[in-house]
Amino acid sequence: MRCGTLCFNRTVFAKQLARFWPIWVTHLVIWVLLLPLQGLTQLQLDAAGRGGAGSYLAQFAGYTVPGMVWPANFLGVLFGLLAAMAACSHLYATRSANFMASLPVRREGLFASHYLAGLVMVLGPLLATFCLTALVELAGGCLMLAPLGSWLGAACASGFFFYSFAVFLGMFTGHLLALPAFYLIFNGLAAAVMGVVEWALQTLYHGFDALPEWVGQGVIWLTPVVGLTQGLQLGSPTTVTVALGGDRGSALWVYPLAALLLTAGALLLYRRRALESAGDVVAVRAMRPVFQYGVALCGGLFFGVVTTQLLVLTTTGLMVSILLWAVAGYFIAQMLLDKSFRVWRHWKGAVGVSLVFAALFAVVGLDLTGFETRVPQAQDVAEVTIRGLEGNPWDSGANAEATLDDPEDVAAVVALHQEAVSQREVEPSAGVSTVSFQVRYRLRNGATLSRRYSLTLEGAAADQAQTLRNDPEVILQSYGFTEMERQGGQIFLAEWSGGEETVTTYGSQAQLVLDGVLEDIRAGRLGRRELTAQTQDEAQLRLYLEWRLSGWEYGEDYYRAMDIIVPDTASSTLAAMEQMETE
Repeated sequence: MRCGTLCFNRTVFAKQLARFWPIWVTHLVIWVLLLPLQGLTQLQLDAAGRGGAGSYLAQFAGYTVPGMVWPANFLGVLFGLLAAMAACSHLYATRSANFMASLPVRREGLFASHYLAGLVMVLGPLLATFCLTALVELAGGCLMLAPLGSWLGAACASGFFFYSFAVFLGMFTGHLLALPAFYLIFNGLAAAVMGVVEWALQTLYHGFDALPEWVGQGVIWLTPVVGLTQGLQLGSPTTVTVALGGDRGSALWVYPLAALLLTAGALLLYRRRALESAGDVVAVRAMRPVFQYGVALCGGLFFGVVTTQLLVLTTTGLMVSILLWAVAGYFIAQMLLDKSFRVWRHWKGAVGVSLVFAALFAVVGLDLTGFETRVPQAQDVAEVTIRGLEGNPWDSGANAEATLDDPEDVAAVVALHQEAVSQREVEPSAGVSTVSFQVRYRLRNGATLSRRYSLTLEGAAADQAQTLRNDPEVILQSYGFTEMERQGGQIFLAEWSGGEETVTTYGSQAQLVLDGVLEDIRAGRLGRRELTAQTQDEAQLRLYLEWRLSGWEYGEDYYRAMDIIVPDTASSTLAAMEQMETE
């Protein structure tokens, strides 16, 4: 009697493992070479007494094992895909799909049998490697379960997620070669879309800086290859700490939780999957329009930006290029869906894609959002950070980086911002210098505003940029003096070339030189920049300062250095140097 209630079929499970044995055997062999055999080598070295009792194996257990989280992430990406292709392979040929459907097993049972077989291919070698490595360490009297368990947790989290992710994608297609293509695309889709959108907006919008930080953080989460790679950090010799976007302890539970949700979604899709979809690029009918218009949108943006870069096109050329590639992408997607080149009757969809992009270009070109002309009122700004305005002389303070909250300084930045906005429709004069700068406002209502410009240094713009760049507070922060004071740094040494010999001072003597430098900066005698000058006198006196700071991650002191070109006008600094040279 036929029975359609089984939720697991042992025969299907075993057949999958036997049929696709090269996948899990290769996976196992790689890990045996990376860990247990390497551990045996260290054990033999210890037995030979080459490095002291237990030294080589202890180094292996404490440092090498937790360091294997990065190979584990890479292998999880690779073997997760291979195992998913094996688990979904019966769906991609009509004959095998019909055969599986004829078995006295419910859809849930078929899914569980194939899914678990693939999961064993991914996680089984990891568990076996864990046991073998533990035996090696135990044999050498150096069993460290913390780093070994941390490696296993990281490797299983990575493998489980990428396998479940690939299985989920496999439910949307009926073609074996489409699965690795979708897998590759969706692993990097979010990052790629963010990159091309950001580049396109920087080209189309005058002053566009970057997408908000929360978008970048979201892209990290939606790009699992990057997210897990950044999330696994070696914190100490015996532990693996996890960090994602700067917050520790997230990756090892967030991605496995996402894997469970993806598995549930794959099961729901499998239950409703039509067997006749075998061979189709997109097996779920409801996703066909999403696929078609997604290809048109992403293809238009990506290839439009690439074409513009290769051919060095103007803004208008970028718009035309994106539009043409979007239409091409629409018809290419239609060809894949219909498995035919006769797709021109679907011209209405192509017209719709063209109209959508034309509308977007109209919004951007006419600046209907007011993005390009928006400049905040000085009284609405709590603080502003300015970066750039790089100028001669070229030392540690050549590039401005300062956060200002004084009303006069804020007003100066706002005025420079307004000058940059006024240049958006003006072609720069031939031979006139330009300088790049970025401003980021924190408004009193809690909002932020960020812009980036290339400023032509002529007229009022040149005067305002020069004045702002030579503000003593901007100079102090650009060199890093303000940051050193905030961190409680202590001056360690001051060094310069005095005549034919190098003079090096420490402690209180170095502090005297530093006091002279600070006095000259505040008086406007040191650190001033000439934004339009591109060359400098290489014979100028260079002062090298080094600071000692504490509070590093491992509790040790660390050092930060800066070099300063000392002009003839820096009287206080030169006097302090002369005093040190004569002592």
